Amino acid sequence: MSPLDGKIAVVTGARQGLGEATARRLARDGATVVVTDVQDTRELAEALGQLTGRPHHAEFLDVTDGDRFAALLDEVAERHGALDVLVNNAGVSQPQLPLTETTDATYERVMAVNARGVFNGVRAAGRIMAAAGGGRIVNIASYLGKRGLATFGVYSASKGAVISLTQVAAEELGPSGVTVNAVCPGTMVTQLMLDTLPATTGEENPDAEAWMRQYARDRVPVGRMGRPVDVAALVSWLASDDSAFMTGAALNLTGGEALYF
Repeated sequence: MSPLDGKIAVVTGARQGLGEATARRLARDGATVVVTDVQDTRELAEALGQLTGRPHHAEFLDVTDGDRFAALLDEVAERHGALDVLVNNAGVSQPQLPLTETTDATYERVMAVNARGVFNGVRAAGRIMAAAGGGRIVNIASYLGKRGLATFGVYSASKGAVISLTQVAAEELGPSGVTVNAVCPGTMVTQLMLDTLPATTGEENPDAEAWMRQYARDRVPVGRMGRPVDVAALVSWLASDDSAFMTGAALNLTGGEALYF
């Protein structure tokens, strides 16, 4: 028996990167997965169906729209008879600039997707899961939500908000059997990371492979960069019954890059 057999899971920001890897892992581990994004996820849902031999579903979702988020989760619970797992993964980065040069538009966009999007999901899923007597909510934060990083001030603040929301929701929803945890990845090989590499290195066309090898040698004790499948494996465990006593945690997944917080 697979650890998530019979579970109904929703993953936001599932079009690529951490979200796609998580959707694939949850499906492989037995869940029926609803993949959502502001981009088309129908191809992914079809791929999951081919992988598992059972249907999965794709839905458009802008996580900043609280009413639509709530309606979608209600629809999932009604259609499938349950909402067992919500993975709040949707997120955006920011231009690498000091706070004094960061625009209002950047602040509003990053906080809307990364923080308000998680709030919208936790609020809506929490109501459904509490009424049903249990569930799992997993929020994708970042180790930068614990320590902050110069030129990533708004992104860091948004992920700090995710951690705080996770802790509060865990305390409030625990008596109803709902666990809420955050995963705090370190530097991961994703398109989001690659898109910011020119600003990080100061080079127009940086050698991504060389940069990642050097970064891992200098900063990551296990000697490699993180991969989306690493996050997916932890999320799947947090979504399972085996994690029943884990709630309110903000778990570093950094290969040792963040050892002191």
